[in-house]
Amino acid sequence: MAFRFPFGKKGSYRKADSGKDRASGRAVPRVLRILLVLVGVALLVIPVLLLAHPISYVPLIVAVLTVGLSWLYLRAVSRSVSVALEEGSLTCERGHEAGFAIRLANRSVLPIARVELTFFMTNLFGDVDDVRTLVCSLGPSQSTEAFFDASFVHLGKYQAGIQSVRTYALLGLFSRTREDGTLNEVLVRPAPVTLSGVAATQVMPDESQHMLKPIASDNEDYASVREYQHGDPMKTVHWNLSTRMPGGKMFTRLYEEYVNPSLVIVIDSFAPDCDPDVQMSLFDGIVECAAALCVQAQGTGVDAEVRFLNADLEKESAHLASENDVISFIGAVHRMTPASKAGSDADEVADMLRAAGLQTHGFGNVAFLTSRADEACLEVLTSIRMRRRNAMAFVAVPRELEGRERDAFWAPFAALESVGVNCYTVESTPVGTEVSGL
Repeated sequence: MAFRFPFGKKGSYRKADSGKDRASGRAVPRVLRILLVLVGVALLVIPVLLLAHPISYVPLIVAVLTVGLSWLYLRAVSRSVSVALEEGSLTCERGHEAGFAIRLANRSVLPIARVELTFFMTNLFGDVDDVRTLVCSLGPSQSTEAFFDASFVHLGKYQAGIQSVRTYALLGLFSRTREDGTLNEVLVRPAPVTLSGVAATQVMPDESQHMLKPIASDNEDYASVREYQHGDPMKTVHWNLSTRMPGGKMFTRLYEEYVNPSLVIVIDSFAPDCDPDVQMSLFDGIVECAAALCVQAQGTGVDAEVRFLNADLEKESAHLASENDVISFIGAVHRMTPASKAGSDADEVADMLRAAGLQTHGFGNVAFLTSRADEACLEVLTSIRMRRRNAMAFVAVPRELEGRERDAFWAPFAALESVGVNCYTVESTPVGTEVSGL
């Protein structure tokens, strides 16, 4: 026979379906068992005290023998219970189910009245997050299987395993618990994200093929001239030509700027002050969006690189070319923490963005994934766009923001749109991530 019941929701995972737990039973409360024992002892002792006859000792002797045999029975059958959980690593997409199969067997010729199997799951931080108990009875040499299904709503690494196996004596007076350390590791990978409606990804190949554009700069390769515009560096003014032009017109030398035609994705792993579960949802949306951008870029022949801060807040880069690369990236990237508690570490994000988009021979396509309106980062994005590079901002929105708070959150990014930076919303749901225009 086999039991199947879903894992309940608590923190990091939700119920897989609404069915009742067919495998779980109701244990007799401990207080009630103690009261029953005390009543039984009283019923046995009172006749002995009142009758003072040898025959009145018979029930007491029978009870003592029964308790002794029950204890010996427990010692025998508790050693014969075996539990097997298939070891190894499981992977599933976020919002999908992962299944765990446990085999419980009685290797003795004696029946076992009650066995309690405790199965647990950890959260992203390694703490036990939820516990479920399977209660069943086993006949002589009988085995049974239990199937636990869990659906995960957050990316990351989880652990699941058997916490303990508890065997009861026939009368339920005694029990014996055996700890079990068998574990399964569950790796929750990103769910696919559709980016077909994102205009920036559609023009990315065109941008990458036409990055040699004449701009006012101090590079070596001269291209042409144009009439002076406010803001052009004075050292690029073509003075000889300007002095010969009537009306006092001034002209600026234009140079070709050589850039890397690839895509760089810069991840901001610092969030606004919000609930930890909301922070994990922001993390899910940003990571899934980054993976989708890599897939989109590779599909159009553009190389993609992801730059981020790792768990030790050190700068790192990755190329998400395979599922193993994505899983390694999820394990390495720094988890979402409030920027207000990060101090100077949060400034590293603007430095990464500046290095990716503003240096000579920098990337021509720059995607910035964030969940906060950091002034320094927004200024860098504006500068990137002013240098005629393809700048994009993908903003994960805290779901708790509504009405005027949401409008205030979006105001700085609306200003980015006015200077030509494409901005998109990233909203994480329990089953996936949606990306849309501002």
